[in-house]
Amino acid sequence: AKYMLRYESAIRHALKKRPVLKQHVILSTRKAMVLSIAVFSLGVWLSLEYNDWSWFARSGSMVVVIGIFLTSSQIIENSRRLRMRRAHHELNFTRDFAEDIKRGTLQRSRSLDEDIWENGLRGFYLLVTGTLVWGFGDLVAYLF
Repeated sequence: AKYMLRYESAIRHALKKRPVLKQHVILSTRKAMVLSIAVFSLGVWLSLEYNDWSWFARSGSMVVVIGIFLTSSQIIENSRRLRMRRAHHELNFTRDFAEDIKRGTLQRSRSLDEDIWENGLRGFYLLVTGTLVWGFGDLVAYLF
């Protein structure tokens, strides 16, 4: 009976978390869509105001960045969890004589999945940087 109560409690806890997560995703999607429409509208307005349609192209670059953030949220969240897990793992080794064991264990603890998620995060940064350079690279000339 004791284990059954724990099992039921765990199920209730898991079910409580699910709708919140789904609501968070919907909210994020809604925010991304509203922000994208605002960015496109600003791009059209700037293009009409300055008679330069490169501003509309730049707004497209910004919308791509918003889309990258939206679709890469799982990569970002998983990378944050990996950092927390590694930090927790490092804190478990508190004795000085275990320093060598600590280094070896930490190196072995990195799995293929962790490397894949880290590469995904690096890819995310490259996509954002490349898109911004593509959309706004010509403005660098005005800085110098």
